[in-house]
Amino acid sequence: MVFNGSLEDLPATLTVEEAARVLRIGRSLAYQLATRYLDNGGTDGLPVLRLGGVLRVPGFALRELITTGTIVQLTTATTSQSRTRAQRPRRARRDASTDRSQLSLLSAD
Repeated sequence: MVFNGSLEDLPATLTVEEAARVLRIGRSLAYQLATRYLDNGGTDGLPVLRLGGVLRVPGFALRELITTGTIVQLTTATTSQSRTRAQRPRRARRDASTDRSQLSLLSAD
């Protein structure tokens, strides 16, 4: 995307990298801000939507951020995709004693 300087010409959605160019910040900082937005429920950072496996910045939210400094909260629901690692449910681990007893059955033959 080539940004010609007019906020009205922003597309409906941008990649995080395209939004970084519009904001004139680095790619890494843009991804940090996008992650912050997802982790804190949309109260801080770069407004993004997770669409499947990709992040997209809505053009209207970027315009709002640039013109007023207001961060648009795109959703109030917490999804499993936006949870931090500490908040994600963990898979149950198999008990090591069960593994040993199963191995002892195999070695008894």
